[in-house]
Amino acid sequence: MTVTAVDLGIRKKPEGEKILLIEDNPDHAYLVRKSISEALKSQVDMAGTGEEGIAKLKSGNYDLVISDFNLPGMDGMEILQMVKEFNIDVPFIMLTGQGDEKVAVSAMKLGAYNYVVKDDVCYTILPRVISETLTKYRADKEKERFEREIREKSEALEKANQELKKLDELKSEFISSVSHEFRNPLNSIRESVELVLDGVVNANEEKGRRILEIAKTSAERLTILVNDLLDFSKLEAGKMKMEKEPADIKRIVQDAVDSMRPLAEKKRLKLEIVPPTEKIVVFADPLRIIQVLTNLISNAIKFTPEDGRIDVIAEPFDDPKPPVQKVKVSVKDTGIGISLENLSRIFERFEQVKQPHRGKTPELQGTGLGLSICQEIVKLHQGNIWAESELGKGSTFIFTLPRYR
Repeated sequence: MTVTAVDLGIRKKPEGEKILLIEDNPDHAYLVRKSISEALKSQVDMAGTGEEGIAKLKSGNYDLVISDFNLPGMDGMEILQMVKEFNIDVPFIMLTGQGDEKVAVSAMKLGAYNYVVKDDVCYTILPRVISETLTKYRADKEKERFEREIREKSEALEKANQELKKLDELKSEFISSVSHEFRNPLNSIRESVELVLDGVVNANEEKGRRILEIAKTSAERLTILVNDLLDFSKLEAGKMKMEKEPADIKRIVQDAVDSMRPLAEKKRLKLEIVPPTEKIVVFADPLRIIQVLTNLISNAIKFTPEDGRIDVIAEPFDDPKPPVQKVKVSVKDTGIGISLENLSRIFERFEQVKQPHRGKTPELQGTGLGLSICQEIVKLHQGNIWAESELGKGSTFIFTLPRYR
């Protein structure tokens, strides 16, 4: 069964193929050109030497090259070699004299698609050889394209499988970690309540108040855990709603800082606001942006040693990509900083970057989902979030929001 260009879904160009003929004998060149033009309606360009042929191949876009072997200066084999060296992707047919079959075989080994012996019938069979050569060449190109696509898709599938495997491992670790995080505060709350109910401690005495403070802190830990899990599940399902409205960014920052100030004061940290020099209104969900800010401030408090400083800065920001007026909010601390390795993955889901704590104040633990949730909330506001840090030199978490017009 003969496979044709139509079978392969390959259509010939309406104007016919563009063919370059390299031939120094004017009579032979005329006969070859006449044969091709009449049978295939193709455009045939002429070159009388190998040098002229290579120059035309470099500057033109040809569908096929036919070259005589016996040429002055540069023979057909040298032309074929230069075609390969210059990475000119075009099918090549060699014209050889009678008795030059060895030359033809060598040409095929070097990359020629076909050859024709110059005899009495060569001008008759040449159009058929050209058609067969073009069909084979196009079939080879289609095969290469299919193989390349299969290879690329296989690589993409393998990468996706590796990512899924990693995600599955992280989820398993996450579930184990969260289970542990739930168990600890629940046990603490139960034991604290039992001590009070059994009369072991008096709630009105200092020891009793300390026990109840421990129970309160544990309840707050559970609240963080539950809220993170609920928010994460909503984001995963695309069901987190944003109640956006025009809002003053200074008011949002003030509310977030006021809610976190008691925790900062326990650790003797200075928590300051650097307000914008002008009124900046954003179109945002104030409660969700406060959630982002309190998460960033809470992290800054955790990883900043006692007597350190945390600044929350709001300022205008002109984003050049695309040119949009925005507000930039930064939470800058004098804490222990983040290593470059950890900095690249702190916003990833299920990643819990281990950082050493400094200070005597007990820290509220979370799920490790906080920064991932912050990132998604900021994205839903058409903003960006990133971090800048260096070990031992503090950290700055920055996010942007478009200004309201």
